[in-house]
Amino acid sequence: MGAKQFLDRRILLEAQRLLAHTDLPAARCAERVGFTDAANFTAFFQRQTGLPPSRWRSTHSGR
Repeated sequence: MGAKQFLDRRILLEAQRLLAHTDLPAARCAERVGFTDAANFTAFFQRQTGLPPSRWRSTHSGR
């Protein structure tokens, strides 16, 4: 696994944790994992998971 793939997986894991276990809006989650633009975060997240953050949260949230 290359460095970029490792970092992408780590960022995705933290984003998923924030979405599943907090009430933070997706834009705040994006900031927390290092994105300055929520649209870029959404594109990254959807590319990695196949779902936008809001839809992923609704199916994976324990809340």
